[in-house]
Amino acid sequence: MRLELPQPFRDLEHTADVGVAVEGATAEEALARLVLAQAALLLGGAGVTAEWEERLAVEAGGRVAVAVNLLRELLYRFATERLVAQACEVLRMDEGAAEVQVAFGRYDPARHAEGVDLKAVTWHEARFEPGGDGWRAQVVFDI
Repeated sequence: MRLELPQPFRDLEHTADVGVAVEGATAEEALARLVLAQAALLLGGAGVTAEWEERLAVEAGGRVAVAVNLLRELLYRFATERLVAQACEVLRMDEGAAEVQVAFGRYDPARHAEGVDLKAVTWHEARFEPGGDGWRAQVVFDI
């Protein structure tokens, strides 16, 4: 399933940082929604036009580590190349790895001025677990 901006997410109240929580019918859907929640924060609610797609692979110990590492890779791309995810399709996800297809667009400082200046993806309160009829995931970003 390919998901595009905008996607639903819930803001987590946090004293000095910004957090998001998402739900998905599958673990793959929850991971894609985490990717797009991060993008929505960076873009300040304004959209971005996809210019190209890239396949990314992440390995880690456990689903929460996979999610945190993927978000860190995408934040690195933003910091170094000003690239932001416009769409995400999770091709494969298990306990130790994920492979995703991400459509990237360019951040525009004028258009996306309301975006949040995310500094890092933290382990603090990070979750990725079954819940209800699907999966729940959340992450907190340093600002």
